[in-house]
Amino acid sequence: MKGSVFKRCPHGVTGVKGKPACPKKHGTWYYVADLGENRAGRRQQQKKGGFPSKDEASTALAALVTRVSVGQYHHDERKTLADYLAEWIDDKVAGGLRPTTERTYRHHIRDYLVPHLGKIRLRDLRPGHVSSMLRKIGKAENAPKAATVRRIHATLRTALSSAVRQQLVTYNAAKSVELPAAPRPKVRPWEPKELGAFLDAVAEDRLSALFELVAATGLRRGEACGLRWDDVDLGAGQLVVRQQIVEVSGPHPCPYCEDGHRGLHFGPPKTSSGEARMVDLDRATVAVLTAHKATQDAERGEWGEAYVEHGLVFAHEDGTPLVPTTAVTKRFAELVKAAGVRRVRLHDLRHGAASLRLAAGVDMGVISKTLGHSSISITADTYSHLLGGVGKAASEAAAALVPRNRRDQSVTTSANPQTAEASGEGVHAGKAGGPPETRTRNLWIKSPQLCH
Repeated sequence: MKGSVFKRCPHGVTGVKGKPACPKKHGTWYYVADLGENRAGRRQQQKKGGFPSKDEASTALAALVTRVSVGQYHHDERKTLADYLAEWIDDKVAGGLRPTTERTYRHHIRDYLVPHLGKIRLRDLRPGHVSSMLRKIGKAENAPKAATVRRIHATLRTALSSAVRQQLVTYNAAKSVELPAAPRPKVRPWEPKELGAFLDAVAEDRLSALFELVAATGLRRGEACGLRWDDVDLGAGQLVVRQQIVEVSGPHPCPYCEDGHRGLHFGPPKTSSGEARMVDLDRATVAVLTAHKATQDAERGEWGEAYVEHGLVFAHEDGTPLVPTTAVTKRFAELVKAAGVRRVRLHDLRHGAASLRLAAGVDMGVISKTLGHSSISITADTYSHLLGGVGKAASEAAAALVPRNRRDQSVTTSANPQTAEASGEGVHAGKAGGPPETRTRNLWIKSPQLCH
C-alpha cells in the first residue's frame, strides 16, 4: 500500500512530488493512500485532511496503513448513508427478512433516516448526528411516540452494525446515544363482563367467530386472517399457527390461487417463536368454529364455481382473503360502537386473552408460548401490572407448603388500660393473674397518645 502527505495552502499543493513545503503556518496537511482496486476493478484512494502539521498527517497515514494490513479497514466507496441504507435493506430482503419487519424498516428509512441523515457520508456519521435527528423527530409537529422514536433508532443501529461487520465503518455511531424514555404502556383490556357483553352483541355478525377466536386464544389479527382449516383440528380442540396475512404495497403472488393479491402477502408469523405454535381451544370456541364452518360451507355452495378457494377459516363470501385493516379492524370498531361498550382496540382482545389466563393462574411461560412472543420478558413487561392478585395467590399457596407448629400470636390493642385490666386483657408479665404457665400470651400495647 502506498501513501503520501502534502500541504494545501493559498500557494497551492506543496510538499509532494518534489515540491518544497510552504514554510508559512497557513494551510493544513493531508494524507492520501492508495488502497488498490475494488471489486469492480476501479482504483480506490483514501484522502483525509485538516491536520495542523506534517507529523500529525504522517501519523494518521501510518495508522491507516496498519489497519489495512491487519484487515481492519474497508473503503466505504464514498457512500452516503442513504446509499448504504438502500443496499442494506435490499440485502436483508434477499436474505429472507419477514414482510412485517421489511415494512417497518422501509418506513423508518424513507420517512426519518434519509430525510435527516441521508446526505451524510457513511464514514462521517457521528453520534451527535444521530442525537440531533432523534431530538428533531421528537419535537416535530406530528411527532411520533417515544416508543416509535426508539424503534427508528433501533433500525439505524441494526443497519450500522452490519456496516461495522463489513468494515465500512470502524464503530456504530448509533450505539451510545441517549434515547427518550418509553415505558411499555399498561394495557387495559375489557373486563370479563365487558367482553361477554360485546361477544353476545355481535353473535349474529359474520365475523363474530373471528372475534371469539382472538378473544379466546390471543391470536394476532394477521394470524387469524391467515388461519386455514388444514391447521385446525376441531376434534382435538387445537390449531397450529403457520402463517399470517400482511398488508404490503404492490401485487404479490398467492400460494393458493393463480391471480395473486394486490396489497396482501401470505407470510410467516411475526416472530420465529410464533411459527408452528400449537394453541389449545376451549369447548365453547370449538362450538363457535364448528357453526362458522357450516355457514362457510353454505356460502361456498351458493357461489359455486365462482368461489375462490383458499382454505381460509375467515374469508369473504367468495373465499378471497380478508384485508386486515378494512375488513376486520374497521368492522370491529363499528361493532364496538354499536354494542355500547368501552372503546378498545382489536389488539386489546389479544391482551384480554392474556389477562384472563393470568387471572386463572396460568404460568407466564405458557402464556408467552401461546401468544407467540419472542421472549418471556416481553410477556412479563407487558402484563406485569396485572399480576397483583395472581402474585398474592401464589404467595399464599407457597407459604401453605411449609409445615409449621401452631401457636397463639394474637395481639390485643386497647386505648384504656383500666378497661383492659377489668376485662382480663393486656395482663403484664409481672402482674398477678395466675402462675406464668397459665397466663395468656396476649400483650397489651399502649396507644400512641398514652406513650410518654
